[in-house]
Amino acid sequence: MAWIRYNSPVVQVFIVGMICFCCPGMYNALSGIGGQGQSSTKAATDAGTALAVTFTICSLVGAPVYNIFGHRILIPAALCYVLYVGSFLSSSEGFTIAAGAILGIGAGFLWTAQAGIMMSYPAEKDKGKAFSLFWMVFNLGATLGAIIPLGNEWNSGEKPAVKLSTYIAFMVIMAVGSFLTLALLPANKVIREDGSQVSLHKFSNWKREAFEVLKLFKDWRMLVLIPLFAGSNWFYTYQFNVYNGPYFMTIRARSLNNLLYWLFQIIGAGLLGWFLDSARLGTRKQRAMYGNTITLIIILGLWIGAVVIQKTFTRDSVNIEGYVKIDVYDKRYPGLVIEYALFGLIDAVYQGFIYWLMGTMSNDTERAARYGGFYKTIQNAAAAVASQLEAQEVAYMTQLIVVFAINVVGLLLSYAVSWTVPNVTVEAVDNLQDGVVVGTLVGGHLEDAGDDKEISISEKAEA
Repeated sequence: MAWIRYNSPVVQVFIVGMICFCCPGMYNALSGIGGQGQSSTKAATDAGTALAVTFTICSLVGAPVYNIFGHRILIPAALCYVLYVGSFLSSSEGFTIAAGAILGIGAGFLWTAQAGIMMSYPAEKDKGKAFSLFWMVFNLGATLGAIIPLGNEWNSGEKPAVKLSTYIAFMVIMAVGSFLTLALLPANKVIREDGSQVSLHKFSNWKREAFEVLKLFKDWRMLVLIPLFAGSNWFYTYQFNVYNGPYFMTIRARSLNNLLYWLFQIIGAGLLGWFLDSARLGTRKQRAMYGNTITLIIILGLWIGAVVIQKTFTRDSVNIEGYVKIDVYDKRYPGLVIEYALFGLIDAVYQGFIYWLMGTMSNDTERAARYGGFYKTIQNAAAAVASQLEAQEVAYMTQLIVVFAINVVGLLLSYAVSWTVPNVTVEAVDNLQDGVVVGTLVGGHLEDAGDDKEISISEKAEA
């Protein structure tokens, strides 16, 4: 069957999903406990700020690096996750912050490459499903990773930090994921079901990439989407370090919350990908508008619920001597855990909508990587600000209102881009392998290529 060919887009997207299952997935599982499983959020918050700063810079240069060196950059990028988790075995906060900065470099390269692969490899009719496949596999890693601290910490009672064995288990899984990058094929060897190559490019160069990256800041669609991009990771600081932080609930409750958060990510991704690719719902433009509206409605409902819950505790109230943390057996817990699980669902829906929307803008591997890099740049610049709000001990309710406003404004502005989504994407491409100066991609197919250049799936698989 075509979909199980090793050089098919779906298999390559699955491999990228497995890499992220082992590396960012385990990182997310640890982050979701709150404070990276520590008894204080200080080291994790400061490391998160350092990570966000370097992640921001390296996301912008990540696309040029990927377009010049190809998928090989993923090996050292993935190993940065091992170093970061290992830093929590040390008592040095400085080492943890430095490891966070190094992880930002690796994460910038990894996520830019991931975006380029996931958004450009599939055919236009399959881009939502490709997101679903990637996001479900990726978050299966976080879900299974969340079982490690849950199993370790279930009987911990009031113990505020996780065990060292939890960190070691994460490091081993991340190391495995780092070497999974060796299984990826170069982009020009990946063939879609209809026989088209996903990439016809030569490796790029720094001068060309610098020019193309600067052009992103003149693309009105990218500029309009900045608030949407900014909100996509901003809510993590509130969710992980406030709502599920070490002061409000016990480690047992936080660990169970964490497991359900990532499980609902899988559910949200599966539903959204099917929805956005369903031609029965209308044109791509109509589906973009529907997706935009559904995401906005869910965001409004969840943040209103969060405001109601946030009124029940403050930074001062949870730090009063004698404060009893909420545990899984408390009467209030069921409502709190449902809200937190749905936080996971909206994260998948929100980010899935962004990736699908950007995927409608291009089928070109180079351009998709640049779009992904721009997205991660804005996302992490905003995350650095959000981390500092918590580091500066800004009131919990203030942090919530800020992210609420950014999410709503971003989704309202994104309607302008959703309205322009074409049914088939037509774009000019250059830097092609066959010496053509400029070609035209129509729905991912190079229009200018002659019939003699068409390569069948079977022929390419044998090459």
